[in-house]
Amino acid sequence: MNGELEALSRLHLGTAPTQDEVWDSVSPYHVESLHPHVSRRLLAAMAVVSDDRAPTAAVIQGETGAGKTHLLSWTREEIQSRGGFFFYIKLVNGHDFWRSATGSLVDSLYRKDEGGQEQLLHLLRELSRAAGLDDATCGAVTGERDVTPADLDTFIGGIRRLDRQVGNEARDTARALALVAAARDDAVAAGTSYFALNDDELGQRAVWGLPSGATPAQRVLRDLTRLFALVGPLVFAFDQLDNLVAVSESSSLTTPSSGERRAARRLSGDIADGLMDLREETRRTLMVVACQPDTWHKISQAAMGSALDRFDLLPELGAIPDNATAAAIVASRLRETYASTGFTPPCPTFPITTTALAEAPRRYTVRRLLQRVAQHVKSCLDSGHVVELTTLSDTKAAATTVSIASVSEDRSGDEALTERFEALRSEADPEMPLDKATEDRLMPGLVSAGLKCLMTEFAVDESRFVVEAGFGRRAALHAQLRLVLDEAIENDVRWSFRGVATGNALSAQSQMRNAMTEAGLEPGVVSRHLSLLRNTRYPSGRKTGEIKADFEARGGRSVPISGDDLRTLAALRRMLDEGMPGFGGWLRRTRPASRTEVFSSLVAQLHQYLGDPGGTMNPEEPLEESASRHAEDFAPTITFGTSRRGGRFFDASLEQLRMHTVVIGAAGSGKTVLLKRIVEQCALRGVSSIVLDPNDDLARLGDPWPTSPPAWHEGQAAEAERYFSSTEVVVWTPGLIRGHPLFFNPLPDFGPVLDDADDFRGLLTSTVNTLAPHVGIRGASARATQQRGVLRRALVHYAREGGRNLRGLVELLAEPPSDMVNARTRKLADSMADTPSKPRSTRTRSSTTRAGPSTRVSS
Repeated sequence: MNGELEALSRLHLGTAPTQDEVWDSVSPYHVESLHPHVSRRLLAAMAVVSDDRAPTAAVIQGETGAGKTHLLSWTREEIQSRGGFFFYIKLVNGHDFWRSATGSLVDSLYRKDEGGQEQLLHLLRELSRAAGLDDATCGAVTGERDVTPADLDTFIGGIRRLDRQVGNEARDTARALALVAAARDDAVAAGTSYFALNDDELGQRAVWGLPSGATPAQRVLRDLTRLFALVGPLVFAFDQLDNLVAVSESSSLTTPSSGERRAARRLSGDIADGLMDLREETRRTLMVVACQPDTWHKISQAAMGSALDRFDLLPELGAIPDNATAAAIVASRLRETYASTGFTPPCPTFPITTTALAEAPRRYTVRRLLQRVAQHVKSCLDSGHVVELTTLSDTKAAATTVSIASVSEDRSGDEALTERFEALRSEADPEMPLDKATEDRLMPGLVSAGLKCLMTEFAVDESRFVVEAGFGRRAALHAQLRLVLDEAIENDVRWSFRGVATGNALSAQSQMRNAMTEAGLEPGVVSRHLSLLRNTRYPSGRKTGEIKADFEARGGRSVPISGDDLRTLAALRRMLDEGMPGFGGWLRRTRPASRTEVFSSLVAQLHQYLGDPGGTMNPEEPLEESASRHAEDFAPTITFGTSRRGGRFFDASLEQLRMHTVVIGAAGSGKTVLLKRIVEQCALRGVSSIVLDPNDDLARLGDPWPTSPPAWHEGQAAEAERYFSSTEVVVWTPGLIRGHPLFFNPLPDFGPVLDDADDFRGLLTSTVNTLAPHVGIRGASARATQQRGVLRRALVHYAREGGRNLRGLVELLAEPPSDMVNARTRKLADSMADTPSKPRSTRTRSSTTRAGPSTRVSS
């Protein structure tokens, strides 16, 4: 591998956003010219709260990928450099604002600042110093030596000397903070239980001076903010609200309960009320909300009156503003890797040319640009040759589908990979991940490695999924898979996993509660899943049983994880780290992750979203020449037009069109033209269409324009020529004799279900319901009931005699056998025999691509 390829192979552009992204250093990647007006106003707001003034709030608005989370991370670095604290609030549960926010705040306690110090320990040390505690007490409070109840009493007394009100009102929360930092397991369990908002039915917290009852989440959060404000300024950053609103709206459509629909409609109001109340509760705090403009509009509409007017709306983030900024963004992502590998590029943005980057301003967001760069880098690595990218819109090199690529995959290393896999499995220790002392250290890496391999086995594009394992030192979850459904509104499906090895009831309760909160597990929310990995019974006790029942009622699953699965996951983790050549292809062919029991339910659910894995095809089976040609010549996306704001292309992938698509617009607004373009562009990419066109709007799909319309851009004339030379259009016209006749047989084939009583009964019922209106059966009168009975008996008789067409059934009704009717019902049979209309012919005209796609229009 030459120097260029070696450098490119080390690149990690991080195009898929993760929750840990906000905790990563962004200084090397921050480009001041990207959003200067927003960053200046955030700096001014941080200066206000640093001066010990009243709380303030700001809203960062922007489309997906514009840099909202990056600005939050930049804000974190800035506030921590001022001796302050940063809390990343993920409202995974909008219907319980305070519990969800408290859980996120507790997770942020374990996050480290730029100096490598946990925020929790920073707080405790600074509080102890400000309170004038002696070294022994300070060491006990910060976990450097075993803590005692007397140490906690001294700690609370010191806080009272700093601020009597805070010391009195927040004393329980202060005790719990010190316990969470302790070295003793029982102390940590007591503190964690307090923050998990659980009751203490066993009385284990009393020895530490903590109440046995659960403290309200709103009070815990208020106490935390006031304790931190004694030391320095705070930033509360709210992210992922777009996803939360999208999940709620989708659940209201899929949940039959009207109560669930009403709860979904209340979500924006719950968030608005929570944000406003939190602003009133905090001290020295800057609240920053990052979301899309539509999301903030919904939240604002749900707020009472002008409740959110005190939130400063910052300038909206959009596309990259100019060429220099585009070049700076790409160069900043490449610089560090090139330097670490000793590679000197011919230009800072190599292998992306300035000509290509000139297409980015006002058309590409930061994420979209980096995704295009990552796509090109992968193309270079796959081909083994580094080629400079001269245009961002040229995606042909990346358009080859996984199924086509799998045909030519090199299998020469499969035997060595299999041997390495089996050797690593035999070396793995399946016991340590199940030990409560090592579970939090080992389980995240094992499960996340398995999830990454699973995505490779399904051949999922890297931009569509995120596997996360960084949930902090006291992890609420061990791993999570996020499958992106719609990046535009940040809608996704999430599968979360958490091992629960502890035998301590208090710890088990906290872990279960925290996992449910972090996973967003709620009744009726079908896009959130949680599996708790446990091989033994949960600790006994009423409270544990209640939490377990609540977990299961929300759709959670307790899943055993076998030693065999743990060996497989351990081997896959090692092989991922080793990066042996051909590992991805070997995964798609052997699918070790898909065969584990712990992922069996996940695999079944993934089939609903992704279909069969790419490796299911026979690699020896040749592909259709036409399909190959279409995949090579056209990208798997369709451009619908350009946005009014910035003139950026609006694209959709072919995969998105597998879902329902709705076009809404006024008369004359261009709905038919848009539908025509979708059909034509799909045909050019090898996808056939069947169009029902009662108004004859699309019947001219096979007729070319006499001359090219003036609005066509360069390349559309060539596309039109390709369409009409390679696409067959057939137009069917139901109800007419001339043209292409189309006949539908109203009777199904009963033969395959005759021996299955249940299937036969079901097919018979549906057939009676289909034929009833056509033979004069109306309503639910006594006569209609008798008619249905005669028709049903006739169908049973006809099916068992092997009848297949409607004409034969009509003849049977006209002359029914005596065992089928009596003198009274014979008249009903005669009447029905005279009623059915004769089969009608239909005509269709179609245009289709030869040996390729087809478009069939029924008008």
